[in-house]
Amino acid sequence: MSGKLYIRADEVVLRSIAGEDFLIVLHAGESKMYSLNGMGLWFWTQLERPVTRQELLAAMLAEYDVAEDVAAAEVERFLEYLVERGLAVVRA
Repeated sequence: MSGKLYIRADEVVLRSIAGEDFLIVLHAGESKMYSLNGMGLWFWTQLERPVTRQELLAAMLAEYDVAEDVAAAEVERFLEYLVERGLAVVRA
């Protein structure tokens, strides 16, 4: 696992609308919303402070009954998704 730190992008906020959670991008001239399920909300909460992939994996394993290889793949997939869309940033 990488020692890089991941954190929420400053331009993204979490809003609850009609009982559903959404990430809203606040870039000028851009209007994007991303719906979050329960697992997505868990990830977003974890990214409140800078964390490594290993820290996310350890937190997931402590909180959920999941195999380590499945959890590692989910952490990888979700971080990649967030970074590609500018919802999270990587710090060296």
